[in-house]
Amino acid sequence: MKSFILLFSILGIIHSGIFAQTNMTLSNPVAKQILLGQYNPALYTPSHIVKSPDSILHGIIKSVSKDSLIAYLMKIDSYYNRNTGSDTISENHGIGAVRRWLYKKFTEYGNENENRLVLSYLDFDRYICGQNHHRNVLAILPGLDTTQKDVLFLQGHFDTRCEGVCDTSCYSPGMDDNASGTVLVMELARIMGRFAFNHTIVFACVTGEDEGLYGSTALANYLYANNIKVRSCLNNDVVGGIICGQTASPRDVRGSMRSTAPTSGSSLLLPGMTLQLFLLTRNWRDILN
Repeated sequence: MKSFILLFSILGIIHSGIFAQTNMTLSNPVAKQILLGQYNPALYTPSHIVKSPDSILHGIIKSVSKDSLIAYLMKIDSYYNRNTGSDTISENHGIGAVRRWLYKKFTEYGNENENRLVLSYLDFDRYICGQNHHRNVLAILPGLDTTQKDVLFLQGHFDTRCEGVCDTSCYSPGMDDNASGTVLVMELARIMGRFAFNHTIVFACVTGEDEGLYGSTALANYLYANNIKVRSCLNNDVVGGIICGQTASPRDVRGSMRSTAPTSGSSLLLPGMTLQLFLLTRNWRDILN
């Protein structure tokens, strides 16, 4: 069912003038300036610079916490339903609560790393399952070299769904599709914030994937419209699948297409997530230099 979402795969649609999403804006104006390379790198330079690719690779692998990954999965599961059209008001249920929690966690990571992460929502409008307004969550790590304006994206979608496309009341744990990709992006943001990179890196958690790639499309539309250059997009979708197949994992007893609850499935997701971490990092010397 799934294939990797690469931003470039939809640029042909964008170029033809088909813009399904409207009113695409960043909630933090500073974020736009950083994506354009219009900022002072000294404001985001760590007090101790570690930028050797080998040192970064070993530092990431050494710092990944299994306990953190499982805790994130358990927390995401507690929101019960992450359909793109689900509740946006509640603090403990629905897509709105999830995205606010993601924003809070990214803020915490920034505070732990000399406030080097710049947070922003990417807002956009489109009617999806009863909701008209939606938000992607972005954590931006500014690069040290503003002459290299092409940006690297590490991305995963945080929504999920049951068999009914717009079922906003079912229990949909979605541990593999795609809590696994979401928490991998979170963990990388937590760890990578302590290192220095020449290129700006965006840790992006996007919504609306399971209804039609809408969050990723809105992000790509925004980048294209503002002439923001993209070096690469490393998308993480079903990185912790238990088995290969149409939905990556069998349906649970509640009818969810998106894997079991974390109490029974999280430990099985970790090997796949660890492998994806290795695949992401093994070629970073070429991507980030």
